[in-house]
Amino acid sequence: MPFFYQQNINETRHLAIWSITEPVSFFETNVKLAVDIHNEERKLQHLAVRLLLQLMMPEVDLKQLVMADNGKPYLKGLPFHFSFSHCKGYAAVAVSDTDPIGIDIEIIHPRIMKVANKFLNEGERQMVAGLSEADQLKQMAFFWAAKEAMYKQHEQLGIDFAKDFKVLAIASENKGVVDAEVLHKGVEKKVQLDYHFGDDYVCVSCFTK
Repeated sequence: MPFFYQQNINETRHLAIWSITEPVSFFETNVKLAVDIHNEERKLQHLAVRLLLQLMMPEVDLKQLVMADNGKPYLKGLPFHFSFSHCKGYAAVAVSDTDPIGIDIEIIHPRIMKVANKFLNEGERQMVAGLSEADQLKQMAFFWAAKEAMYKQHEQLGIDFAKDFKVLAIASENKGVVDAEVLHKGVEKKVQLDYHFGDDYVCVSCFTK
């Protein structure tokens, strides 16, 4: 089901999400890329984000897609920025005409709470401390997706998610925008996090404020 969700973040930034219900053969037929991935779930996700990008930007030649040292995909010579994300059942792509953008989509699952100490700082822990267990899980999923999106937008290696990325508020609605800060190697950058919650996921896009 292509374009399960579409959003114009603003005039120059756009995102789309694909709910992956098709078999691998569907994506292999439409993407026409040789993919050396044996795990079927990973292969589905890999192909789905590429087909989604091609549907959003028909001028893209997927054969020219390469990966930077930080793992971010890019296309040389094209005047726009984009970011990929995928999780079980979903593929997401964000595109910006003007500047780097990052996107992340995460299933809201209790396992996130087990690794919260790796990405939450003290201020963020305090923000969720008084919430119910269900709301804590929802907010931790948001913080995790936010910082993954921030990492992709910042395009630098050596990031400490808890120390270098600071989310300034919880996601208090099902859809909205939250301010955040990047504090890394002398860089102090303000960014915005556009987010929305689905039935079982949260998706966050990050761009410079």
